[in-house]
Amino acid sequence: MLSPIFAALALCHLGLFLWSLRLPPSGFPLLFLRCLVLALAFDNLVVALGPSLHTSAIYWPMSTLRFWVHAMLLPFLLVFVASVLGLYIRRAQTRSWLFGTAWILALLAVVYGYLYDLATLELVAADYYPRLVAADSQPPIATILVNLVVVVAGGWLWRRANWPWLFAGALQIFLVNGATAGRDWSFIAGNTAELLFVISLFATLRAAIQARNAALAGERAAFQLS
Repeated sequence: MLSPIFAALALCHLGLFLWSLRLPPSGFPLLFLRCLVLALAFDNLVVALGPSLHTSAIYWPMSTLRFWVHAMLLPFLLVFVASVLGLYIRRAQTRSWLFGTAWILALLAVVYGYLYDLATLELVAADYYPRLVAADSQPPIATILVNLVVVVAGGWLWRRANWPWLFAGALQIFLVNGATAGRDWSFIAGNTAELLFVISLFATLRAAIQARNAALAGERAAFQLS
């Protein structure tokens, strides 16, 4: 009965990917978002197919890949945020420090995710809704920390550029996951919150690029007048 919800979420993420192909190239940030929405589309597809495939041999590797993609990809959200904030920062030295720190933290989060989540990953059947989940349901520390960093970065962007949507997107997914943790239906609320969060990321990237282009156009106009 819940399968259509996750199938619809998968289609929404796929639709965002197709829409993103119309956007002008913007390096790592857009590439990351495209990979992210494809990963989330796959994640929701695996959950949607749970009632039909959870007893089949193919469902275990599909579910395992789902966990691996999440642990390996999500930390690079820090680099995406650093790239977006860098579009509002004029000093090259500050941008370099920000990017370097983001990459270091992202790689540390990847290592942590591998050691504490993937290396000991064991999948078992869920009690609620047919699917496979991690047997050790410890709190996702790396995910929580990344989310908190994005909330703080969103607050800075709101103050700096009067753009509240990165903060709102990061805060809502943090609150939803926190409020529903431990409940049988938390994955439904969490996957829905992920879609809203990704939409806020796309909107934030587009606004940042537009702001940067406007600033560059203003600088060129001022240079020509001088």
